[in-house]
Amino acid sequence: MKRKNVRKKMSLSYLIIVIILISFAIICILPFWYVLICSLSNPQLIQVGEVRLFPKGFSLQSYKIVLSQSKFYQGFLITVTRTVLGTVLGLLVQSMAAYVLAYKNFQGRSFFTKMLVFTILFNGGIIPTYLVIQKLHLLNTIWALILPMVLNPWNVMLLISFFSAIPDSITESAKIDGANEFVIYRKLALPLSKPAILTILLYIAVRHWNELMDGVIYINSDALKPLQVYLIELIMRSSVQNMVEPAENFVSLLSIQTTAIFVSCIPILLVYPVIQKHFVKGIMVGGVKG
Repeated sequence: MKRKNVRKKMSLSYLIIVIILISFAIICILPFWYVLICSLSNPQLIQVGEVRLFPKGFSLQSYKIVLSQSKFYQGFLITVTRTVLGTVLGLLVQSMAAYVLAYKNFQGRSFFTKMLVFTILFNGGIIPTYLVIQKLHLLNTIWALILPMVLNPWNVMLLISFFSAIPDSITESAKIDGANEFVIYRKLALPLSKPAILTILLYIAVRHWNELMDGVIYINSDALKPLQVYLIELIMRSSVQNMVEPAENFVSLLSIQTTAIFVSCIPILLVYPVIQKHFVKGIMVGGVKG
């Protein structure tokens, strides 16, 4: 009887957990679903509030507006370039910094770790950062979008926890075999910390892809404006055009907004499932070790 009661309690608890998780999943999915159906629905039906959970009056008019201009593809190319270069450089710099700070015999380890934590709590602000970029002659260059984000203290701290967990016996045996620090870093530390490396890779890539303000502040040339800046300018132009254009040419501002959001999210939505398993493992193990 006791076993049956225990099984009933476990099954009831399991059912409650499943219901809660499904509810959270629906809450997370609904915004993406609403963005998608609004981007595919008739703009006039969206304006009057008739679109709720399913698309009405299938229309690709907003997609034609977003994808019809050459500036979209130009901005897309700039964003892809900054994301690829920024992710490679950021991952290289952050992993090297974490490997050095995880080295127990490094004399300046405590000082530099404290400085790293300090930068997590405080930053210079927009104006000092802009002045630094200006003095380095990086304004209106793609490096203004990449170099300020090369070092992320939070990512370095996460990697430190992984590198610190590598047994000393492995590194010592590698040194006995004649391996130097760079060989140990490249052939031992990085492969053993694969979940953390892929987690940091996703963090860096998503931040570069979604970043807006640096493109607004540091870039004045239309040829170098990233995708997010183009989409914001498109939304602002559409809001003005809707006030002056005739009704037959009307396109709901919400249609433009949801289409721009969905188009900008597609690359990340395609990349995330590929490294999801390593991403979850990296977060969980890093949290436990930290």
